[in-house]
Amino acid sequence: MSIAPSKSVLPKSIDARKLVQREQYLDGILPLESLDRLRAAVESVDGEIVSELQFGRDLQGHLTVSGKVLCIVELLCQRCLRPVREQVEAQFCWGIVWTEEQGKALPKDLDQVIQDGDELDLHLVLEDEILLNLPMVAYHNEECVSKESFHVGEEKAEAGEQRENPFKVLEQLKGSSGKS
Repeated sequence: MSIAPSKSVLPKSIDARKLVQREQYLDGILPLESLDRLRAAVESVDGEIVSELQFGRDLQGHLTVSGKVLCIVELLCQRCLRPVREQVEAQFCWGIVWTEEQGKALPKDLDQVIQDGDELDLHLVLEDEILLNLPMVAYHNEECVSKESFHVGEEKAEAGEQRENPFKVLEQLKGSSGKS
């Protein structure tokens, strides 16, 4: 019986220029410890965060990185406030630039990623992709809260029960200030 080799951890910092020159392909896992913003945004991450990256140039000569990042997270269901599992699959195509001005010249199909200095923080940029692809609202697909729990409009008061007027206190105050 053989055990499949586990994927290696992606490097935190890379020089995109060198990887583009070699048309490098990287695949590996992202360590959860380096993804503080993701840990704060979700209840938990189940399993490994796996990513694949292909470095190269497009037809216009722009430095590009295309790939995907996959993970399973638990978020709070907005109906029942219990955990719900969501699979996040973010596919991307980046244009690597060094300034905002260079980023403006990129074609619309490339998302600009600015490499600050000699190295790019790969974990940070991949974390951005995951965060951008989290669902805005998480909820279970099946009914997790009965429909009877939801009410539309105001509840009708019982026949013999009178609702208290919220302005009654103001009326009493006005009445007491007029007597002095």
